Amino acid sequence: MRRIIGFASLSLLVLAAVLAFTIRAPFVIDQPGPVFNVLDKTAGQQIIKIQGHETYPVTGELDALTVEQVGDPSDEPSWAQVLLAYLDPSKDVIPIDIAYPPGVPTKQVYAEDAASMRASQQDAQAAALKYLGIDYQSRVYVDSMMTDSAATGLIAPGDFINSLDGVPMDNTDTLRAQIQTWDGVTPFKIGIEHKGVSKVVEVSPKKLEGRFYVGVYVGYKYVFPFKIDVSLGDVGGPSAGTMFALGIIDKLTPGALLAKNHVAGTGTIDPSGAVGPIGGIVQKMYAAKAAGATVFLAPSDNCSETVGKVPSGLKVFKVKQLKQAVDILTAMQSGSSLSGFATCSK
Repeated sequence: MRRIIGFASLSLLVLAAVLAFTIRAPFVIDQPGPVFNVLDKTAGQQIIKIQGHETYPVTGELDALTVEQVGDPSDEPSWAQVLLAYLDPSKDVIPIDIAYPPGVPTKQVYAEDAASMRASQQDAQAAALKYLGIDYQSRVYVDSMMTDSAATGLIAPGDFINSLDGVPMDNTDTLRAQIQTWDGVTPFKIGIEHKGVSKVVEVSPKKLEGRFYVGVYVGYKYVFPFKIDVSLGDVGGPSAGTMFALGIIDKLTPGALLAKNHVAGTGTIDPSGAVGPIGGIVQKMYAAKAAGATVFLAPSDNCSETVGKVPSGLKVFKVKQLKQAVDILTAMQSGSSLSGFATCSK
């Protein structure tokens, strides 16, 4: 009888284990992703390539960090994967409806990430040149279209957006905010430039998840005095912007800013040099630590998320502006103390 009970118990355990690894869970798992030294190459190509302006040798490592996501609506993780992730301090478990809002096609989520990366590359160049005192011009342009866009056939990728209801639009945040003021009746009159021809089109936004959308992904098209190419391949999202800007500054100024130091960091960047918050700060700290970085630059708005979660041996400094990040690297370059710079623990 004992043998029968023991065999039955073992069978139940085996069955439970099989189910845990085969039944899908409605979550996604965020974990540390690949790390890229923006001063170096990826896939055989320089991440930051500058032509038409003098550049200078760079040394050290300046890491841009990523978050790898396990699972999507078509391939959810197993309950076993979710349980193991809960026990791992470097991972986060997120309800799938948060990562992929219902009614929003998965392709659209990926398209938004790709558009955000392209915009961040442009913004990083603008922020770096502004910091260096180099003039440039900027315009709001259409990067790509949403699925089922309200502007299909009226606006196309590559168009410039000049105005909204007669009000000049030279800032993407202003444009997005103005779209949210729609009265629900009168179409917006959007002034655009299409292949060099200026015209006005009328568009009635669509409502999705409580917000109004014209259905275009916008960014800035800058006219720089020389060519800067920035690329991380298939990586999406805007969070590498600050690292891109620092890398560009390093390559355009004499004296290796990093010296022999290994620094990692994250943060969006806008043309003025303001560093913005990002997602996955914990995963990025663990990725930085694993890559060998000793200093981590974090957006000040993310500092509260790091409390009690910083891997040992990693010093996390908070930055609000690009200049603060440059100042920290400059102090490290000269071997000066970093005690005067704010950390996420004080």
